[in-house]
Amino acid sequence: MKRLALFVLLCAALAGCGALDDVLSLRTRVQDAGYTSVSVYHRSHNGTDTLEITASAEDQAHDYEQIAKIVWDTYPEHLDQLSIKLNGTRQTYAEATLRDTFGERQVTEKPDDDAAAMKSAVTWMIVGLVVFLLLGIGATILVVVLVRRSRSRNPRYPPPPTWPPAGPPAAQDSTDDAK
Repeated sequence: MKRLALFVLLCAALAGCGALDDVLSLRTRVQDAGYTSVSVYHRSHNGTDTLEITASAEDQAHDYEQIAKIVWDTYPEHLDQLSIKLNGTRQTYAEATLRDTFGERQVTEKPDDDAAAMKSAVTWMIVGLVVFLLLGIGATILVVVLVRRSRSRNPRYPPPPTWPPAGPPAAQDSTDDAK
């Protein structure tokens, strides 16, 4: 059971590394566009994927739409909402707004992980339950076979009678002695 838990943890870590790489790459692209103090955070809550970006810019030419375009064209993760906090003020975009403003995405969007992760978790739980039940049935069959085999090798017969039968000595007939 510990090995299964370790395997699931390892798979989750590897999947998380890919998403982390996407976030770090996006952070670098926003910084390369001239923004400072950039932080990027992707979260999923109740099936809604939100990307939050906080940045500062001294140049007034830098605006929300420039960051939104960088995200829309280069960030491959699924987005339902984009929240940008630039110089302390926040602007939020829905996916439909981004699509209307910038058109189709220039990057191939990765599928939404929430449904796939839930389906994968349910699949692993069912597989684990089936394996557990099969092991339990196998162990039960093994115990029954071993118990029957041990009984057939060592039958439980009653102990053999002792000979001559134990009991009081036979009474002798006194009339036979008189004759």
